[in-house]
Amino acid sequence: MAANTPKDFKDFATYLNSAINNNFLLVVLITSQTQGKIKSENLPFGVGKTTLMLWLMYFMNGGEINNAFEENNPVWDIVFTKLCGNPYDVVLLLEPGTERTKAAGWDAVQMTAPAEQGVPKTIRKLSSYVSDTRPELACLIMTASNINAISAPLRKLVVFEVIIAERGVYEIQKIKYHKNFQQPLQDLCSIDYLEEGTYPKLPHDVEVRYENWRKNSKAKIYPTLKADCEAYMKLQEQQTVTDEQTITGSVIKIGNSGYAVRLPRGVGEKYHRQLLKLNVANPEEEQQENETEL
Repeated sequence: MAANTPKDFKDFATYLNSAINNNFLLVVLITSQTQGKIKSENLPFGVGKTTLMLWLMYFMNGGEINNAFEENNPVWDIVFTKLCGNPYDVVLLLEPGTERTKAAGWDAVQMTAPAEQGVPKTIRKLSSYVSDTRPELACLIMTASNINAISAPLRKLVVFEVIIAERGVYEIQKIKYHKNFQQPLQDLCSIDYLEEGTYPKLPHDVEVRYENWRKNSKAKIYPTLKADCEAYMKLQEQQTVTDEQTITGSVIKIGNSGYAVRLPRGVGEKYHRQLLKLNVANPEEEQQENETEL
């Protein structure tokens, strides 16, 4: 060990093994959009995040590289039973009393637990529950385009961010928190570069299997997304019709302060205390139009 190496230094594999053998819980996030130490392509999608996640799950569940490309390898079967596409899939692995999962994977977290201004209670509860699931889970590996793309409660669980610089090349940053002595209720966050490396393509049969899994996973959330988008478009269409309608209102005098437009009751209730833009017709033009029609 070099003289300037910290005494508590561990490589990534040591942390993963400790999680399995010493009852730790690690949450790992694999991203690709933000550049770290290595010059990156900065691409959010399609650069191999899931590939690396599956390899990590394979090795943590007892797989070996010398037989990884053999067909019908039972370890890959284990990997796919621990692969999740939404929060519900994750919860199913965390039932108290179940056999401990060495490594589970949650793919494309930003699709089902995105960063939102108002975090759903379900995601908050899940995040809190995951933080105390050491008896059921050793390591949760997630993929997302960017750490800022996932829900804040899940973001705070991440211990390691693995950044894909380009397909097959990664670096690992360890997220650390330090005490802010000036503001003790607000911890300071920093990252420490840990290591970098390369990884191969998946076996062809595993790639095919993943693509089929991915289609089924998206099929679970597509109906809800479709219904939400349909409702949104109907709302927009209704709003457009409302915005385009012409309303005729009489002008009335309000004391000595000025004049106001009297609106029909339904319209007035809808826009009460709201700022509206009124297009006022020129009375002379209206009179000319009426005379022309006559």
